Amino acid sequence: MRKLILTAITILGTAIILPAKSIIGHHGKSNHDEESFIYIYRGGQFGAALSNFTIFVDDHKLCKLSNGRYLKVPVKPGTHMVSAKRGGIGVMKKETEVEVDVEQGKSNYVSCSVKSSITRVRLNMEEVLPKTGERDIKDMKPDNCQASIEE
Repeated sequence: MRKLILTAITILGTAIILPAKSIIGHHGKSNHDEESFIYIYRGGQFGAALSNFTIFVDDHKLCKLSNGRYLKVPVKPGTHMVSAKRGGIGVMKKETEVEVDVEQGKSNYVSCSVKSSITRVRLNMEEVLPKTGERDIKDMKPDNCQASIEE
């Protein structure tokens, strides 16, 4: 009985971990120049500091992006969908998304900003030029959950 339970846990664990590593490219010890990344960042907007958004790449949950922080996500070349879902009353309702075409060895940048009105708060995502993204994140720190993405 013990062997059966351990086998079931191993199979279940493998079924969960392998798809996640294939969506978000695990590059191992490859040449650093050949790696591709998507930087997802959120500028420091004081009024929106309490807004809570969970970031996804290809429907794979990464983490909640903090105000004034960025994520560096290793990905395989190709088209990826970056999306955000909001916590709170509209729990896990898809809020916004942007399609990013990633080339081998290149970095792409997705800027996130919070737009608010009287009735709602939403996250606006848009891909920006690398020069703009590099300038924007220059003084930012990686988000607290960056270590879990690098695993």
